[in-house]
Amino acid sequence: PGPAPVFRTINGLKLAFPAFDDILTPIAPATAVQAIHSARASGAVVVVAVHWGMEYQSGATARQKALARQFADAGAALIVGTHPHVLQPAAWIPTARGKTLVLYSLGNALFDQPGLPDTRQSALVLVRLTGSGVQSTKVMPFAIDPAGSRVLPADPQTAAHIPQGLG
Repeated sequence: PGPAPVFRTINGLKLAFPAFDDILTPIAPATAVQAIHSARASGAVVVVAVHWGMEYQSGATARQKALARQFADAGAALIVGTHPHVLQPAAWIPTARGKTLVLYSLGNALFDQPGLPDTRQSALVLVRLTGSGVQSTKVMPFAIDPAGSRVLPADPQTAAHIPQGLG
């Protein structure tokens, strides 16, 4: 059945954090969907972490989009992707119970990759959750200085490439 989600109660809100890897071994969608559905049925707000997608590709793959749809339909409120090392679009997926926010990839954070310029543009997204799911977001774009191994506020040109309309 796969690893069990981590459960935490924060400020009275029960959260479940299932995590999946679609890179080393492809996810069995039915297994992942069952884990998400069970976590949601327990009364938790489900935040899925998933290692997926193609490195250095600025768009989500068809597989990422298909898995995101299945995870949303199973009860995920928020899906946060990792692996591409570059920013990918965010999306809202409408579901029977509301909508799910998918952050396909936020790029790098503390990974001072000296290669492609796109690997040095990223964002932090603050998400406010309630029992109904994602209520609001705040996007904070940043850039990575690989020479200084530090995170810097994004300049206007960089910030223009970072998705702002998540709220």
